[in-house]
Amino acid sequence: MNNLGKKQKVNSPVVIVGAGIAGLCISYYLTRKNVDHIILERGEVANTWINERWDNFSLVNPNWAIKIPEFGFGTKFFPSKNPDGFLDKLQTVDYLKSFSSFIGSKIYTNENVASITKENNIYKTVTSKRTIKSDIVIVASGAFGDLYIPEMNLNINNQVFQIHSSGYKNHKDLPEGGALVVGSGQSGAQIAEDLLESGKEVWLAVSKCGRRLRRYKGKDSSWWNYTMGLFDKTVDEVPFNDRWKCSPHTSGGRGGHDINLMDLAEKGLNLRGSVYSCSKNKIIFNNDLYSNLKFSDDFAINWSKKVDDFIQQKNMATPPDNATKDKRINRSNITSPSEMSFPSSVKSIIWATGFRYNFDWVKLKLTDKNGHPIQKRGTTKYKGFYFMGLQWMHTSKSAQFIGVGEDAEFIVNDIGSKYVF
Repeated sequence: MNNLGKKQKVNSPVVIVGAGIAGLCISYYLTRKNVDHIILERGEVANTWINERWDNFSLVNPNWAIKIPEFGFGTKFFPSKNPDGFLDKLQTVDYLKSFSSFIGSKIYTNENVASITKENNIYKTVTSKRTIKSDIVIVASGAFGDLYIPEMNLNINNQVFQIHSSGYKNHKDLPEGGALVVGSGQSGAQIAEDLLESGKEVWLAVSKCGRRLRRYKGKDSSWWNYTMGLFDKTVDEVPFNDRWKCSPHTSGGRGGHDINLMDLAEKGLNLRGSVYSCSKNKIIFNNDLYSNLKFSDDFAINWSKKVDDFIQQKNMATPPDNATKDKRINRSNITSPSEMSFPSSVKSIIWATGFRYNFDWVKLKLTDKNGHPIQKRGTTKYKGFYFMGLQWMHTSKSAQFIGVGEDAEFIVNDIGSKYVF
């Protein structure tokens, strides 16, 4: 008799790195199967939400789209009965902490993982406090990775305050004077709006990002995306470059609303092209403001056409509604100075320029030329080593509250098919 299909006996606890929603969902399913495990967290439960979101942050998807096992919308534990509402930052943090308590996980906080190696089929996890040996490791350290700021920022006069969007909390963090936000994805557009509403003079360097309608024909855009199956698109169905385009801007704040940069411009937001370069006292912009605004508007229009086609195909009855091109976006009235000086006009810069994966601390050959983990729905070529909660780990919803539970269940079932506890 051969060993094909024979399960491996596991005596050590499963190690989970990260106590965000991904790690907690893994813990939930392991707990249901009575699998001994621990979670290592560099900060505290919900650390990213506490430290890397601004004060007025709200989730972009509505409450009904939070599908956490036994804890999602509609359960007795959910903090709101409004399906169309949006959890704000404090509610989200409290929600994650409550989920953690509900599971009863063994979580070791303020314990940073310095490295993971593999020796003789055993994983050795070295932390700031100890070394742990285990048969199984699940890295759920975050969907985004390390913050990214282009190196051109090093040229800028040190009198200008600079911060990444993940470090922004509110306008009081910034010095008196004007603020420039670089990047107009979800975070950049929302932060620019937040600063504008605080009374600051704000400039926004507009990147090539779409805008997402908040509601269309009686339903939230998330409902349409869910109903049309867009959340279920897998990595095999969507080309790599399309997966990593700029996130379309919209907002869950104040009950959910559109973010149209032309509307914000009429309220005083100063729009500029994307950033080309920086010197000590000057920033140079690309001549792409018009094309980027047009791309944003076209994105919304094209999305609405897909909804219209779906409605027709399914013979659905919907309230009348039409998405029309924004007539304010034309070459004759869209102008952007090619440069601006600082610190005379701009006293602070917020870089909403995204994140880059960094798994250098995992001492295994696990990433491709782009630094992205080589995995299939969280599984890797190394038996017992898994990723969890990555963007596009399996589908477009893998790193979101609407889909993270599905991936966690899949991984725990995979573990159960290979190991005996």
